[in-house]
Amino acid sequence: MMRKLNLLAAALVAGFTLPAGAAEITQSGFSPLYIGVDFETATIPTNPDASGKPTTSRAYIARIDLKAPGISFVTTPQSGTLNTTSETTTTFAANQKVRLAINANFFAPCCDAFAEPKTVIGLLVSKGKVVAPASTDPLNSEAVLAITRNNKAVIAESPQLNLATVYTAVAGSAIIVQNGQDVSASSPNEGDPLNPNPRTVVGLSEDSRYLYLAVIDGRVTGYSLGTTNAQSAALMLAVGSFSALNLDGGGSTEMVRADVLGKPYIVNNPSGGAERFDAAALGVYALPLPRFGIFDEDSNN
Repeated sequence: MMRKLNLLAAALVAGFTLPAGAAEITQSGFSPLYIGVDFETATIPTNPDASGKPTTSRAYIARIDLKAPGISFVTTPQSGTLNTTSETTTTFAANQKVRLAINANFFAPCCDAFAEPKTVIGLLVSKGKVVAPASTDPLNSEAVLAITRNNKAVIAESPQLNLATVYTAVAGSAIIVQNGQDVSASSPNEGDPLNPNPRTVVGLSEDSRYLYLAVIDGRVTGYSLGTTNAQSAALMLAVGSFSALNLDGGGSTEMVRADVLGKPYIVNNPSGGAERFDAAALGVYALPLPRFGIFDEDSNN
């Protein structure tokens, strides 16, 4: 209850109106995970089920301080005969030795349960190299999260970007929060509002200091239904986003983090019951939290 009241108070002080449903979103509160990376869970009111009973969905959110020491990013590099070779998010995390990872771009063909060449849809940049070109079609993954080498980040349509400055980038179906407002209803890819799904969403704070990575479980009766883009937008506004972008979701929705030995494990519950082989992922490097004033020795960065 306290977290709900704090959300309402913050909205009044800031002078903006929360979207429908945002006031009922329950958040656990952020706790430190790594230096510059905090983590929380949230429960989102979602569509009624077939019997008319109200449902909720479960979200897992990482907040990344882009000014924190040790923070950097990587995406899936170019490989194979197309743009990339598909792999699970845990395999990506293990290969890249990142602390945290989520799935990213849409891709084709979809969705075989083995490694194969994939065409990545929308801009994908890994370590300054363009793996997949930007889309120029507003209906087909033109929206991008772009990050420079020194961690300046922006969520924008790809024609607005200076590609020469982009070190890391992933693309998604639509910008669902813009200038602190839910714009999902006007996006070309809102989809059927009566058909919520698992979602992977990224957001930025108003000062662009904090990057939010969120995954929302779905398609699991009695546990988590999933969200529409509007419900995803309400979540991203609640956690602190001023802009937000919907990435590939459904059975691809996944967040992975490393344990104390650096071995990745799945944080959420993929809707298919197992990991999907995806074409692109976004990974985060971070320093471990200090132990008794000394950094842990299992740093991967």
